[in-house]
Amino acid sequence: MCQFVFRFSRAHLDRSCLILAQPVLTGHQLSSFRATYADYVVYEQLRHEFMNRPRARAAFLHGGLVWRLALHSLSFHHLPSVLDGISTEAVPFGDLLVGNGSTYYDDGLQDEEIDFVCGTYYIDRPHGTLDVVSWWPWPNAWDASGLNVGFWSARCEDWFQRRLDNIREGVSRTRHSCTSDANGPMTTTQWKRSLKFNSGTNKMMHNTSVACYDFLTRASGKSNLT
Repeated sequence: MCQFVFRFSRAHLDRSCLILAQPVLTGHQLSSFRATYADYVVYEQLRHEFMNRPRARAAFLHGGLVWRLALHSLSFHHLPSVLDGISTEAVPFGDLLVGNGSTYYDDGLQDEEIDFVCGTYYIDRPHGTLDVVSWWPWPNAWDASGLNVGFWSARCEDWFQRRLDNIREGVSRTRHSCTSDANGPMTTTQWKRSLKFNSGTNKMMHNTSVACYDFLTRASGKSNLT
């Protein structure tokens, strides 16, 4: 079993790999910035372009909402390609796995790429404060939500489609509109509040993770004795 997973240092990244995630989306915005539907269209188009790179495999492997956003960009017929093995960008930009004296590589997303996939903006506020908002919830918010049941359920898909519809129909088309766009980008706190749903889901997932860890630990111990 692999014992350690290392994410390649940002210092080793070829900046051209992340060019799509740079200032159009993840750059700083003025405090007066209010995202419109046109901003979402630009984000979605850039995400589609990003997913046409070999890095798409890392997005599929990430699971959760990141997986679904990759699927929305590429469609289901790209899923079998994940089984073809690591992409050409796995070694310079992915994960390094070390265990039992061996070294392995696999595709993995950088934090900046995850922010990009979720459609993140950094908005400068008065007195040096910063608001970080996104069109879609980040993995930490999704993992803590009542929708995270370990697989993409029908309820997850229903929420995803309704969110798409809400963005298309409920976000201002005018930059300086006075409309309060509740369907626009949100902060982590807002995402966690909106994704709460069944509070018992987190406990179930925690208990499942503990049971899986215990099983794998005992199985590993038995294999070492044989």
